[in-house]
Amino acid sequence: MTKNQTMLAVGLEVAPGTLFQTFGVGHLYAGRYGTGLAIMFGYWTLQALNAMLLPFLIGWITAPLTWLAFVVFAPTNLLKEVR
Repeated sequence: MTKNQTMLAVGLEVAPGTLFQTFGVGHLYAGRYGTGLAIMFGYWTLQALNAMLLPFLIGWITAPLTWLAFVVFAPTNLLKEVR
C-alpha cells in the first residue's frame, strides 16, 4: 500500500467508527477482511454487553471506555499491519 492508501485506510477506520460505530472498515479497505470483521463484530458485541449493564450503572462507565479503546487501538493496529 502506498502512503496515501494507508492514510485513507486510517481515515476510514476513524471517521465511520466514530460516527456510525463501524470500526473495522479501514481494515476491510486494506484487504484485512478477517481482522476488519473481527473488530467490527467484537465492538458490537462488547457494546451490546455494555447496553445490558446500563441498568446496573456499570454500563455507563464501560461503554465510553470501550468506544475510546476502539478509537485508539483499531487505527494503531491498522498501521502496524500495513507496514
